[in-house]
Amino acid sequence: MTARSKVLIIGDSISIGYTPVVAHELEGRFLVAHHEGNSCDSANVLARLDDWLAADADAALVHVNVGLHDLRLWRRNGEYQIPLAAYRENLAEIVRRLKATGKQLIWATTTPVHDDRNARGTGDFFRRNADVLAYNAAAREIVDAAGIPVNDLYAVIAEAGLDDALREDGVHMTDRGYQRLGEAVAAAVRRHGST
Repeated sequence: MTARSKVLIIGDSISIGYTPVVAHELEGRFLVAHHEGNSCDSANVLARLDDWLAADADAALVHVNVGLHDLRLWRRNGEYQIPLAAYRENLAEIVRRLKATGKQLIWATTTPVHDDRNARGTGDFFRRNADVLAYNAAAREIVDAAGIPVNDLYAVIAEAGLDDALREDGVHMTDRGYQRLGEAVAAAVRRHGST
């Protein structure tokens, strides 16, 4: 990649939160873009991926994550939004299509869930950290097999401390959490963006 190469970030609201930090950290060296809106679950990523890639066709590197919406557990029926087996299938196709672009890729793990805080919510769904670990493990198998470098954002937040890095909803980040994630993403771009 050359100076001022473009980086495309694909992800959910967590990535929306850290993208400004990434842009600041990489200012003068890389252009940083995020697709429009929230990526939501892996089925939505599959449906929208071609459009997102076309909108930033000049991006030389793609930093991508999907999983936090997939592992939602719906209270009404106890079912996952995207069950693990379907997530594996979707992710395998996402990876196949990304690899076909020839762009440099980085996969980011899904960030932790604070079980106690998230369970207190009264919404239609909740999340469990055990599921984050299971979905991350499935993703790692697929991206490792594809030779895609992994940016372990789960570890970044685990090391920062969930009590300080996560808001009261147990999912989204505090300013400190987003800062840590943005710095980690920028570091990954610097590390892999020249290969």
